Amino acid sequence: MNERTNLYRKLAYAVAIAVVLFPLSILGSPSTGAKDSGGRLAEFRANNGLAQANLGDIDPASETIKLATLGLRGVAVNALWHKANQYKMKEDWGNLTATLEQLSKLQPNFITFWKYQAWNLTYNVSVEFDDYRDRYYYVRRGINFLKEGEAYNRDNPQILWELGWFIGQKIGRADEKEQYRRLFRTDETFHPEDRALEDRDNWLVSKEWYEKGERAAESRGIGRKSPIVFYSSAPKSQMNYAEAIETEGRFDRGLPAWRRAGEEWNNFGNLPIEHSTGTILQLNEEEELKEQVAEAREELLEIAPAVTGPLLDELEAKITPEQREAYETPIDQRSPEQYQMAMQVEQLRNPPPPELADLIATERPELRATAMRQLEKIQQLVDRQRKTKNYKSTANFDYWKLRCEFEQSADAISARRLCYQGRQAMVQDADPLAAKELYQQGLAKWRDVLDAYPELQDVDGTTGDDIMEFVKEYSVVLDKIDEEIPDDFPLWGVIENFDSEMDFEEELSQHRRRMSGEADPAAPEAASDDSAADEAGPAEAALEEATSDKAASGEATTDESMTESDASENESQPKEPSAAEADGKPSVDEALDEVLDEPAETAASDEE
Repeated sequence: MNERTNLYRKLAYAVAIAVVLFPLSILGSPSTGAKDSGGRLAEFRANNGLAQANLGDIDPASETIKLATLGLRGVAVNALWHKANQYKMKEDWGNLTATLEQLSKLQPNFITFWKYQAWNLTYNVSVEFDDYRDRYYYVRRGINFLKEGEAYNRDNPQILWELGWFIGQKIGRADEKEQYRRLFRTDETFHPEDRALEDRDNWLVSKEWYEKGERAAESRGIGRKSPIVFYSSAPKSQMNYAEAIETEGRFDRGLPAWRRAGEEWNNFGNLPIEHSTGTILQLNEEEELKEQVAEAREELLEIAPAVTGPLLDELEAKITPEQREAYETPIDQRSPEQYQMAMQVEQLRNPPPPELADLIATERPELRATAMRQLEKIQQLVDRQRKTKNYKSTANFDYWKLRCEFEQSADAISARRLCYQGRQAMVQDADPLAAKELYQQGLAKWRDVLDAYPELQDVDGTTGDDIMEFVKEYSVVLDKIDEEIPDDFPLWGVIENFDSEMDFEEELSQHRRRMSGEADPAAPEAASDDSAADEAGPAEAALEEATSDKAASGEATTDESMTESDASENESQPKEPSAAEADGKPSVDEALDEVLDEPAETAASDEE
């Protein structure tokens, strides 16, 4: 009985295994080529891009290492991360590189690993070297390391965006950007063979990676990356390219570069962007939304004009003449008090829509539903306008739009060209006088640009900081010829608003004192010396007068040549009156005493 039971049990197990193998073969059979897509799981991975082949390249070494850890990959990864940090602190760059290679085999699809270690090599390791060539070598190592991650994670928007960031910002914003950009142009690692030399610019290559990320995001999304930052990066790289080539003196390519940047920035403003709440926004719609809100408000007032009209008349009557005058004053000419009064007028003339809707619902109950529907429409438009304005503020959209516009103007191009020529005259020709003249012309052109575009003086923009760099260079030129910035310098306002490092604090304070007519507190000693000289003036005049009188009477003034014995003898003998005394004129000593005994008011009046 027991033997038969065991036999039946074994047969049952065999049948169960056979039954289970059939669905497993249907679900888990691998793909064998284009004709056979494999089982359901293989087909699901292929359709959703979950297979390693869909994510990126398959590395046999990586798969072997992951298999060799026998389920302890997490422990091995933690140990390697610890070793990498230790090697970094010890500045053991060879072992650090080897450890990162091992980590890349164990975590090929961990995006944060690639970003962190690429940042480590590019920013932290590179600064440990003195020669800019060695620093550039590790900058390139970090970028190439991130490109390896892109090979394992093909079409990943995050890695593609990071590649654009590293190539653009690290090479184009570093202190050694001039050397880095020159090395980048000749570095075959980053350029295909058919790329023209003028297109081998780090900002243009950065822009290409950003655009690849945008195309990848169409199917895979951008993750937790801010859509404003993600989609604005490509047109900003075009702007950075235009600014960089003008800084290098290539003004013939600067104008078309800025024109293209303006077009791309406008396209960014028309791009549908999803808000965190799910609302689809377009940054260029803000003005249109303002008009729609105003129209919707007028429609609310027209629902019951007999009810809303008296309310508006009552509020209009509350406006004082001072408030009305402040409201009619141009915005740029208003004082702080007038600005507040103008805001009060705006509030009185535009009562809140909920207040209007409640008034209509109370006075005309039959129109309540219509008023509430219109109120809901207004609130939706206002909410959409607020979100659009916040996103525009995050991207500083209006400033960069204006930047692309004014950089194409003749005054801006002339200003940059003159300042560039002034720099060249100082650096290459060592001619400070010519440099001074060129800088003065260029900075005067910048004054014209600021007058034509007053919005550029906004502290949130970068134009003021750019002009400050030219002002600093101009100040260095003046120092070489022992001159100071003159009081009629046209950009004192820029110095006042954008001198964040306080380099011109002393010059600015002295300029303010001179313009206000105040005395310079740094020169009290010189003033006292001048007053003493003024006080000595009448004494010297009296001395000269008395001396001339003596000379006219034929007496010789030998006081200075007298010895002490002669002086004592003269003091013991009675003095005869001099010719001056006989004539009623004071002697030399009396004249001096008379002058020195004058009251302080007389001396002060003489000094004035």
